[in-house]
Amino acid sequence: MLTEFNRFIEKHNLINIGDKILLALSGGVDSMVLARLLIMSQRVSESTRLQAETQSHCHSHCHSHCQSHSHLAFAHCNFRLRGEDSNRDEKFVTDFARENNIPIFVKHFDTEAYAKENSLSIEMAARELRYNWFKELKEIHNFDKVALAHHGDDQIETFFINMLRGSGIKGLKGMKPQNDFYIRPLLFSNRNQIVTFAEENDIQWVEDYTNQETVYLRNKIRHQIIPSFDEIKHNARQSLNFSIDCLSSENELYRSLIEEKLSHIENVKGNYRFIENRHFLNNKNGRQLLFEWVRKYGFNYDQAESMFEAMTLGKSGVVFYSFLTDNRQQTTDNRPTPQYVASVQKDRIEIFQNNNQEEYFQILRFSDSQILKLSDSQTLRFSNFVKDENFKLMKEPSHGAQFDMDKINFPLKLRHWRKGDKFKPLGMKGSKLLSDFFNDLGFTAYQKQNVWIMEDANGLILWVVGYRINDKVKILDSTRVIFQCNM
Repeated sequence: MLTEFNRFIEKHNLINIGDKILLALSGGVDSMVLARLLIMSQRVSESTRLQAETQSHCHSHCHSHCQSHSHLAFAHCNFRLRGEDSNRDEKFVTDFARENNIPIFVKHFDTEAYAKENSLSIEMAARELRYNWFKELKEIHNFDKVALAHHGDDQIETFFINMLRGSGIKGLKGMKPQNDFYIRPLLFSNRNQIVTFAEENDIQWVEDYTNQETVYLRNKIRHQIIPSFDEIKHNARQSLNFSIDCLSSENELYRSLIEEKLSHIENVKGNYRFIENRHFLNNKNGRQLLFEWVRKYGFNYDQAESMFEAMTLGKSGVVFYSFLTDNRQQTTDNRPTPQYVASVQKDRIEIFQNNNQEEYFQILRFSDSQILKLSDSQTLRFSNFVKDENFKLMKEPSHGAQFDMDKINFPLKLRHWRKGDKFKPLGMKGSKLLSDFFNDLGFTAYQKQNVWIMEDANGLILWVVGYRINDKVKILDSTRVIFQCNM
């Protein structure tokens, strides 16, 4: 098995000489076998000798204290879910690390509390905690790779889980031997081979009794579904893994073709992007193309279907929100904050980031002019002056605005639109909701979210920047001092 192990590592270039490897060590048979293989592996021993030789030349006085496997370390998660068994597992792996003179990191997690706080299943909570910690260890201690003990049977189980959940080719393609800094050197093997190797080489391990419980979907597949394939065909697992490998290769080709197509039709301006509807409506695979585009921003298949239907019916102003799993921010009523917004317009579908934070600027009362940069393309210059016979009223809203300064309470604030905002547009007798004002102007969802609102210290909306001032602060014959904003 060691020969196959080294061959698999070589084939996929998983470990290079000199790499610092962090192994996720649970104490189960899979991770214990991977630990032994890494210790036995010629690559680890060569890298160890390389480091020892380097240290003996550079620090000859301390070479006797060097660890025998200084390029390998273990990480053990105690999720505190199985009582004394969790503590037993921790003691087992720490004893193993000490016996082999290999450093080990151990961390205790309150998994149940984390799951409750983040509305996650216990399984997903443990996964998030585990991977977040591995990433943290990698960055702090400069590990090159994090080794995981997934094997071929795990690959098959994941395939069936995703298929039962209704996954597309992306979910069926399986795990890669390497994904970023995570490596899976045991994907070439299956559970039977691993157990046999452990027994033949006197490798000890601990059993997790929950792996035998069929209340979990993965365990049902492991103990009931996969064995039935073994009865049908003696090398069924090998055939299934071959099919998964083929799907993985086909998915890479599919993804590259999709990305190439999208790169030619997507228009991007900062956090704003859009694609004209015709690229979807005139394409026989338009539904799938739309889904592949919007899924990158957290939208699901049902939402993509609704977007396509809205385009087909010629609807405009239909808005959708995405909630990515790594976005934990909450609104005041405990609903998750949308991370992206998609809006179907008559000629296009647009996607942009949601403004999660209350972003604003304060404008103080200065005697000199003040310049405020709202964005790369939008700058405001503020000034005030006494009205005289040479005064000319600014007529073009896009150039700026003028106000009766005596009717304004400083300091002023520039912020984004909120639902329920209302003001009295210049020239109108009554007040109007800003949402209705925007609709009258034909604003898209993106324009609504990004337009700036100026209000005074009393919360009076003075100006929809670039569009209309409040009639209550307009210039009159009686106006003495003018507050002016130039764009």
